[in-house]
Amino acid sequence: MSTTTRMGNGLAFSPDKDLAMFAEMAGQGKHLNGVAKLGHGWSFVDGTPEEAVFDLAYEADATPDYFDIFKAAGWAPVLSLGNTHIFKAAPGTAPVHTSAESRREELTRNRNLYLRYSAITLAAFLILGLVIRASSWNEWAEFVLLVVFVLPLAYTIVPLIGYWRHLKKLNHLS
Repeated sequence: MSTTTRMGNGLAFSPDKDLAMFAEMAGQGKHLNGVAKLGHGWSFVDGTPEEAVFDLAYEADATPDYFDIFKAAGWAPVLSLGNTHIFKAAPGTAPVHTSAESRREELTRNRNLYLRYSAITLAAFLILGLVIRASSWNEWAEFVLLVVFVLPLAYTIVPLIGYWRHLKKLNHLS
């Protein structure tokens, strides 16, 4: 069984593009099975071509009952990554979010979660900057420490911006 990887657009920024890619890949017989190495994209395995639509939902404490609700509505769980759950269904199945309000609540929870993550990583980055400024370490050690702390900062602020943008867009549509 061979695997294929494709770059993603980022579920926080362009979930519709990634969901459309999953459907296109399923039509080609490539089935979503995980995240590509280093978390930069998606991994697909070969299988039977199928016509499917994809959607996602966010739930931190997903229980078997949570997934049973989706299954009863025609959605099969495909992949869960932390609090992100990707589902697939036959074309024409009612969407996962039947109201703008449920989508708004979900986006607000994610925005608030990433706001906390961003605040923590920003504080750690600033403290590191103060420590580096107050000390006289090797320039390479300082550079490596800064890079190590910039990565978590980027991985928290970028999704925060994406969720904020989608929430603002959803609020303008209402």
